[in-house]
Amino acid sequence: MSHLLKNKNLEIAKIYDYVSMCTHCGNCKYGYEYGPDANFAAMLCVQGDKFNFDSYRGSRGKVSLARSLMHNRIGFSDAVAHVLFTCTGCGACQQMCETDIKPYILRMFEALRADAWKQNVKIPANIKAWSDTIGKNYNPYKEKHEKRLDWIPSSIKSSLPKKAEYIYFVGCTASYRQKEVALATVRLLQKLKVDFTIVDDEWCCASPLLRTGQYDTAKDFVEHNSALPDKYKASAFITTCSGCYRTLSRDYKMDAPEGYADKYGKNLPNTKVLHTTQLVEEMMNKGEIEFTGKFAQKVTYHDPCHLGRHAEVYDAPRNILKKVPGLEFVEMYRNKKFSFCCGAGGGVRGGFADYSLETATKRVKEAEATGAQVLTSACPFCYTNLHDAIEMNKSPLKFEDIIQIIEPIVKRK
Repeated sequence: MSHLLKNKNLEIAKIYDYVSMCTHCGNCKYGYEYGPDANFAAMLCVQGDKFNFDSYRGSRGKVSLARSLMHNRIGFSDAVAHVLFTCTGCGACQQMCETDIKPYILRMFEALRADAWKQNVKIPANIKAWSDTIGKNYNPYKEKHEKRLDWIPSSIKSSLPKKAEYIYFVGCTASYRQKEVALATVRLLQKLKVDFTIVDDEWCCASPLLRTGQYDTAKDFVEHNSALPDKYKASAFITTCSGCYRTLSRDYKMDAPEGYADKYGKNLPNTKVLHTTQLVEEMMNKGEIEFTGKFAQKVTYHDPCHLGRHAEVYDAPRNILKKVPGLEFVEMYRNKKFSFCCGAGGGVRGGFADYSLETATKRVKEAEATGAQVLTSACPFCYTNLHDAIEMNKSPLKFEDIIQIIEPIVKRK
């Protein structure tokens, strides 16, 4: 670490050497791919697309902020906080980076936010509001913890075993907001005869805390949820939420920069974490699922950032959709690692709702351009933002989670 570094107590200073590897080339601003057939090129950074200033666009501007903050060339201010907290953490700039800072870019964003909390700067009011209550309610929606399972019909709740091979980790958004996705998931798992249970002492996975740099608060959540598999004799988690999937499979398990083992230890070493689409694809490949009906509509798929770029799960959802009888699958121009964020992540939906929905509207317009009738995804948080944008813009599109598409027309062989 450079002897010129002055703010050595900053969280960002712990990865100073990696931050210094940015060459300021600007590749992080756009999506691009060179090849014999075509050169893809498009804006991927939702923050840069909105604010159109270099500090907001890609990782290069935030590296400049980080360096200046560490060397006391600038101080934390409301303007700096605005740059940090309007980033959705989608990972597009990390995907495009070609230097050695690449693996640490998302960690850099979160470290900068962690430092911002310690300063007298303007943290978005809604983020502060849920942060003040999450330690009591164990969710960022300010809902009562004892109502977490109110969405489950009594007939289903009574049929769940006390212990099972899988714990269906529902997540906060499906538990308190997109309850129909949670219900569709439960019905699907039951139809497929999966040995699962749902636990009433599930807490928020800590993704909202980690993504907004609240490391100290996150510790209790990581430790609590990591104890659940042993408590219920489970060997795996199933998640509906892409944010929960990324957090449980990476943040809990992996070393920096992919995870937070450096802060919380390697949790869940013997626990498998599966997204619902991975489980369904696995069963399909084994010939254990058959379709009992059709879904005769044109469908396009939105890659959740936490499932796609963050965890590199691109194929499972597409492979499922391509096997649905009657379904015509079409891609948006920006897809897979080049996907455009829905605009909800990184605390942005809670902190800057108008900007978040403006971003979702851009994605909805891109989906409309494919001629699709249905926009689908594999994350209840993407569901919230994209569905709201569809309704706000009176779009002809219908939004359905991928599980909602397949649940009515499958059974276990």
